[in-house]
Amino acid sequence: MKNLSKCIGISLLCTVFFLGYSTKASTGDVVTTGSTTTGIIIPYTGSLLSYLNAQENSLSSWFTNTYTRLYSIFSKTWLNILKSIEYQSLVCFWAIKNESLLSQLQKDKMDLTISFKKDFIELENQVLALEEKKSLQESDGLNVFASGTNYESEKARLKEIIDSKAKLHRGFITNFETSYITKNINFLTTFQQYRDANKDLIKGIQDKMTRVQGILTAFSGVTSTVDKINAKVTGLDDLIKKMEDTKIKGLENLDKTLQQTIDINSKKYKKLQNLPNELTTQKAYVLNQYQIDFDEYFSNNFQNRYNRTQYLALKKQVDTFRSKFYTNTNQLNCLNVLASSDEGTALFNKIYAMQATVNSWLLKIETEGISTTFKDQLFSGFQSLYIQKFKQRYTEYGNFTKEYIKLALKNIVSSITPTVTSNTSTVSLPTPMTKYVFTKPFKSNEYHEGIKALQNLFTTLDLYTWAIDGIYNAATKKAVYTFQLSKWLLKWYENKPEVRWWMGPATRNALNTLTK
Repeated sequence: MKNLSKCIGISLLCTVFFLGYSTKASTGDVVTTGSTTTGIIIPYTGSLLSYLNAQENSLSSWFTNTYTRLYSIFSKTWLNILKSIEYQSLVCFWAIKNESLLSQLQKDKMDLTISFKKDFIELENQVLALEEKKSLQESDGLNVFASGTNYESEKARLKEIIDSKAKLHRGFITNFETSYITKNINFLTTFQQYRDANKDLIKGIQDKMTRVQGILTAFSGVTSTVDKINAKVTGLDDLIKKMEDTKIKGLENLDKTLQQTIDINSKKYKKLQNLPNELTTQKAYVLNQYQIDFDEYFSNNFQNRYNRTQYLALKKQVDTFRSKFYTNTNQLNCLNVLASSDEGTALFNKIYAMQATVNSWLLKIETEGISTTFKDQLFSGFQSLYIQKFKQRYTEYGNFTKEYIKLALKNIVSSITPTVTSNTSTVSLPTPMTKYVFTKPFKSNEYHEGIKALQNLFTTLDLYTWAIDGIYNAATKKAVYTFQLSKWLLKWYENKPEVRWWMGPATRNALNTLTK
């Protein structure tokens, strides 16, 4: 608060100075500021264009210096107040309006500049046109002036217009300066009055924000330690990028290879209409597993020394906490500040625990180091995994494709049911329900005879319309999920999507009841 009082005092002193300055300017006294003379009479030497340029340069220089001084005052005093907790607290309480005099100052400066340039460009065009008329008269003997006028009379008329415009813009500049000095005084006065009248309310917000700032300061200590680790682990970011690029390349190659398999088999087995969808679903699963292979490798081989995911997860939580109390422009988030209670204790404990963890990382790295040999070995193992897992995942996909096509073709043949023909009609023989007891859950894309029984049962219940192929595919899992919903089997697991389509004890019991 002492510093704030000093700022206000300095601003008021500057204001008095500028008020005095403006008074002198308005009385016509000659006041020199640097190289610019605001009250001096510009000499007229007979050249109208030189006179116009001198007036324009004088006014432009004066206006630039005036704006610079005002901006300096505002940015050093007013802007500091704008950032203070006292001011932001008053805005939160609707005691004062959150206004930006600085942005308004810049806008008004731009408007005045445009108006000034427009007037003097127009005057310059008139002067040049007058000189053109004089040139025509002297070279060709043509009198292009209006009746009763000549070059000298027009020149005198334009000089009067120039003087009038210069006087007008001098008034604009003086009013601009005086206006913003007054606005600054009014702002400071209003701020002081409301600050003094709302001391207790402001203190309540200050206390709350002190606790918030304590958390942010504590986490900055964690970040500082992480920065030290990053400095010691030279080339780590390059290594991670290199591994990430290798992973992306592997995924792209595997995706391309598997897609070729899909295209070839879809063209070959056109009668299997669901084949492209099933193979595409399986491809997505294989690609996801392929990516997990790499992520697990990196985690197992590096994160015992430096698990950045823990730090990044906490950083995200701290950033979320900060956003509750501060906006993107570092202003108080009034609604949350006034409504929220102290919720920092648990976060403080997490930060202290993370600080101990990053300290241990730093000590481990300083003791054992992360040498070039270690990084070379890490990447070499990564490349070996790239080749090994590519072959493994491609083979798995090939086996799935062969098995799926084999069973789908078999199902097409078996779907042709025998019929009994009478003299009047043809009657299809119904396929008898297979009695089956479900004793275990099935895994994604698993093949099992029990899955055929499950698919038959769901077909009877109008929950499944695809092939009876014995594969626990997406369509079968969807039917299981629909069945679970119809039997209220997911009542306590609405927020756990991982249990959907999982045939747990309750789901199996409900199914077995139907097949008894």
